[in-house]
Amino acid sequence: MTGGGVLATARTVLTALVASSLAISLTGCALWPGESDDAGAPGREEPGPTLAAGPPPGDWQDVRSPTGLVYSVPPEWEVGDPTGSPAPGGAEDPGDTGADWGSGYVTTANAIADRGYCDSDGLSFRTLAGISTVLPGHAREQAESASRAMADSIDRRFTRNGADVPVPEARSIGVSGVPAWHVSLRGAVRPPRDSCTPPTIRFDTIAVSTRAADGSPATIVFVLMADEDEPGVQPEATIDTVVASLRYDNSV
Repeated sequence: MTGGGVLATARTVLTALVASSLAISLTGCALWPGESDDAGAPGREEPGPTLAAGPPPGDWQDVRSPTGLVYSVPPEWEVGDPTGSPAPGGAEDPGDTGADWGSGYVTTANAIADRGYCDSDGLSFRTLAGISTVLPGHAREQAESASRAMADSIDRRFTRNGADVPVPEARSIGVSGVPAWHVSLRGAVRPPRDSCTPPTIRFDTIAVSTRAADGSPATIVFVLMADEDEPGVQPEATIDTVVASLRYDNSV
């Protein structure tokens, strides 16, 4: 997948589509873990099942976000600003001030696989992931609105002749015991394709519930984009493990 003129246009479109709900970052959030003032209160959101069957491989590197969330990636992936150089502090340091690489979010704790695999004037990659700042709004709404915006972008901006991109319903999951919502969509690219466009584009969103300082609903969003269904892409099992590895850092 390439990030040249197509990605630049996608950034602009996505930013306009979701700016009203995503552009405002909040501070002073209070996480669900440890809250006791409303434990057991009627209507409180409960976490669904975890995605992870076990811990990530021992040689993988952890990618930490200032929000307290962390995920793990294979040792050969780069960690840092996807539009610049890897993080100077390695995987222990997000190392960037944030970038919207086409996901519709400004993310830190970015990780990229196979940068520059395609002969392109812009950013090309096989897989890219990152974590947003704290955003206002309910997690399910964030997950679903981001997925709809990306489906539209895959159809209109990332492909020459469009793509068929059904958006599944958000699925309730748990991230370290915290309520979250997961959407995993795939865009089937219509031919003809250029050499930088895969047959299938995958996009995962995990929106994790939290609260703002005033107690209002807030969300932290993990996003991942990946190529599928052609030689040279990251194995699906690897991508699934990266997505499932999202958790709260127990060292903070």
